[in-house]
Amino acid sequence: MISMKFIIDNGISHNDVQTMAQVFFQLTSFDIVKKLPQHGLCITVEKNNTSILVQLYNDATPTGDVFCRSLNLHNAAAWAVYDALTAHTGYKPPWGVLTGIRPAKLISAMLTQGKTKEQAIQKMTKHYLVQNDKAELCANVAQTQKNVMLSSPNDAISVYINIPFCPTKCHYCSFAAYPMGKYANRCDGYMLALQKELEYLGKVSHNKFIENIYVGGGTPTALSLTHFKKLLNDISKNFDTKNCFEYTIEAGRPDTICDEKLMLMKQHEVNRISINPQTLNDDTLQKIGRNHSSHDFFKAYEQAQKHGFKHINIDLILGLEGEEVQDVLNTLNGIAVLDPNSVTVHCLAVKRASKLWEDGSAKTSVHTMEEMLSITADFMDKAGLKPYYLYRQKNSLGNFENVGYAKTGFEGRYNIAMMEETRSVYAAGCGAITKLVNLQSNQIERIVNVRELDQYITRIDEMIERKGAVLGWV
Repeated sequence: MISMKFIIDNGISHNDVQTMAQVFFQLTSFDIVKKLPQHGLCITVEKNNTSILVQLYNDATPTGDVFCRSLNLHNAAAWAVYDALTAHTGYKPPWGVLTGIRPAKLISAMLTQGKTKEQAIQKMTKHYLVQNDKAELCANVAQTQKNVMLSSPNDAISVYINIPFCPTKCHYCSFAAYPMGKYANRCDGYMLALQKELEYLGKVSHNKFIENIYVGGGTPTALSLTHFKKLLNDISKNFDTKNCFEYTIEAGRPDTICDEKLMLMKQHEVNRISINPQTLNDDTLQKIGRNHSSHDFFKAYEQAQKHGFKHINIDLILGLEGEEVQDVLNTLNGIAVLDPNSVTVHCLAVKRASKLWEDGSAKTSVHTMEEMLSITADFMDKAGLKPYYLYRQKNSLGNFENVGYAKTGFEGRYNIAMMEETRSVYAAGCGAITKLVNLQSNQIERIVNVRELDQYITRIDEMIERKGAVLGWV
């Protein structure tokens, strides 16, 4: 694994510097040092009265010029690091100097201010150095999101419920996900703690319009039939599931889906599920730690259709270990026969908490990832699926984007609410984050639950107290 050192003056954001450097160097460890090291890469970031100055060294020798950006420029340090690393590598990131996870929010803000789509695209390409195709994608997503959100009141809320259990933990996963084989004995305690939190949220949201409910994780369908039934009963008891526009359950692992669980979901008004093969290459599935096959995915998809589910989302991941462009083509051709109504395409993000980070085995090149994204976007367009949802993750290969595609009327409302941050989210469960959006002040208040499973179970009253201090009591 590559190691890069930084020497950064006081008062300069370490995060701005490191986040921009990560755009150019994935699977890299970063360390702050005080003296120029004799070996390896080092970036010095200095500040004078008017500017940020950046220079790159290799084995203590300057690799090029000193790059300078005015302090009047927002995130001047990130810009100067961008200049230095573009010159050093010859690589121009497709998203320019943007490092945030919600680029579509920039265009949404411009459209709200009265700018045209063309003016917003020009601002993205000229000011933020975003490539034209990415700016166009961003603008299309922003417009679609705006149209969807207009169909519900501004004070509507979303409800998010986290189930942190999975059959196994995928090698790329950095979430607080707990394999069932080891943690099945925690399910009783978790479901009782979650019940208490859902009862509280149900009381404080009883006079609000719940636009959507999203049960994620983890893999909610990894629960036993008994626990899964309890989950759905608790949700129905505390929230108006009949009148919300969208009720989603992540049934991500095909090997956790059965007729009984599908019937339960139908009985409880669930109208959107997600079945996620990630790839249809069985060798890859084994490499990444998933115990199902592509055949299992098709079987589960067919089962869900037989039970009347019309909105079945499919998640795919580009850049998985060992996969080439042809593997992605095979996966796309495989799902084409299903004529899906929505597909979410992720670029592999190698997080520090994942096994892939530990062994450094993610090796897809930027060029290959660009080609994978290109053929995927072309496939979605021909299938009548339009981009409606866009976000980016730190440590994603090539600093590329994750995109949700859907046919008109099948856009995932919860996904839009999360990315646009224009709706409050009442969240329950281990690691869940409640977000309270104030559209007048344009501020967001977050109430964060503990991530660790046993801590959540033993401290559930504290989690509820945290919410009560802000949301009040009924």
